[in-house]
Amino acid sequence: MKFKIEKLDVSVAVLAALSCLFMVSDLQIPVWAVFIGWAWYFTLGAKPELIKQGVLPALTGGALAVAAFLLIELFANLGLPWLWPTMIAVLITVFALMLTLKVPVLNHSLMSFNAYSCVFVGTGAVAFLPLESLSGSSFGVYVNAFVWIVGGNLIGLIFGWLSIKVTTLGAKSATTGSD
Repeated sequence: MKFKIEKLDVSVAVLAALSCLFMVSDLQIPVWAVFIGWAWYFTLGAKPELIKQGVLPALTGGALAVAAFLLIELFANLGLPWLWPTMIAVLITVFALMLTLKVPVLNHSLMSFNAYSCVFVGTGAVAFLPLESLSGSSFGVYVNAFVWIVGGNLIGLIFGWLSIKVTTLGAKSATTGSD
């Protein structure tokens, strides 16, 4: 089997390495969330309009995960035992997520479900930069997680676009230079 190395292979690898700088910056954007958003870009057709189209579904999915955590707390405080608070909260919020997919501008199930799962798991694992100013309440922690994780997903869409854009920069300048 022959493999041909293409410009896109190199640009994705270079940008992936550069994205690791997010881990040491003051922002500490979760690189794993960037990679997931990046995968959305390629999986859904690698079209620039996906950046704009992805914002609302990602925000909606992430917000519903935050709502799930708030509902879990509510149901736990009501005395529901063991896993019931989580099961009921997930039932309600995923049902709501399914309903949002009936709205044309929100009908990107991959982005919505991934943003939901990223915020749900990322919040539970504290896989984001916790800000002390928001850590005084559970709601603040959830909002903090939402901003960092969904923000990382959306940056991933931009990295997907960039990985293609940088492969065409030389080609465009070469064709304009030959005119």
